[in-house]
Amino acid sequence: MQCNSSGKCQCKVGVIGSSCDQCHNGYYGFSKNGCFPCQCNNRSTSCDALTGACLNCQENSKGNHCEECKEGFYQSPDATKECLRCPCSAVTSTGNCTIKFGELEPECVQCKEGYTGQNCNICENGYYNFDSICKKCQCHGHVNTTQNPKICKPESGECINCIHNTTGFWCENCLEGYVQDLEGNCIKKEVIVPTPEGSTILVSNASLTTSVPTPIINSTFTPTALQTIFSVSTSENSTSTLADVSWTQFNIIILTVIIIVVVLLMGFVGAVYMYREYQNRKLNAPFWTIELKEDNISFSSYHDSIPNADVSGLLEDDGNEVAPNGQLTLTTPIHNYKA
Repeated sequence: MQCNSSGKCQCKVGVIGSSCDQCHNGYYGFSKNGCFPCQCNNRSTSCDALTGACLNCQENSKGNHCEECKEGFYQSPDATKECLRCPCSAVTSTGNCTIKFGELEPECVQCKEGYTGQNCNICENGYYNFDSICKKCQCHGHVNTTQNPKICKPESGECINCIHNTTGFWCENCLEGYVQDLEGNCIKKEVIVPTPEGSTILVSNASLTTSVPTPIINSTFTPTALQTIFSVSTSENSTSTLADVSWTQFNIIILTVIIIVVVLLMGFVGAVYMYREYQNRKLNAPFWTIELKEDNISFSSYHDSIPNADVSGLLEDDGNEVAPNGQLTLTTPIHNYKA
């Protein structure tokens, strides 16, 4: 503090007060040598008068001198040291990032489970992309993670190279010749093979081939039983195609064939019946014509057009006779008429 002859004092730079005993805003550390300006990297205009810690840092910065960036921001590598937002989603990571010396792009600090990559935007091994979200592969433990670390295809989730005798998009089905047990494991089908001695042998359906099988024997195994297994093995291959058709489908096919045969038979019988009825009506048609002439009466009927028609019984009178030429002769007590 300097005072002139009139007694008016002039405070040093950064010092205020009637006695020059306080630091001006933007200064700190009052002493006999004066106050020091705040060191806030142009991101704040005020600091604590005693410690010099910057107050109200701007531009997404923090720290005693506003030298750091807030959470979710990183400092640009150029001379401006600007705080830029991290390219890290809060869904796939913590949202924070850092930038290494000499690098131009930041790297996310910690990715969440299932995500990886510099910006945590890639699905980790064992996960696949489902509508921009990484979901866990659903392979039910039936994939060799050593040979296939990805487990499933990242773009679709389809399991890669199912093991444990499984197949399917998610390895959810058993291979042909295998069935699923109560624990969800795919085991070989077993066929009960009878032997001439009356005992039975449990043979795997998948192992019924020309090679020597390894059955589980419920009774004493004999060479005769071995021959029985080989005979079943050869017949199993020939009937494997029929086994693919279920009993329900087989019954439906048989029923359909029976219905078609019955319909055809009914149609044939109906046709025969109608033909015979037609012939009978032709022979028995009650159609007569009578022609009166001067000396005789002429009778004709539908039967005259049929060479072998039986005209007996057409006239109920016992006196009527049939002439050799096919004409009818009418005899009465008074006159004889030829027809």
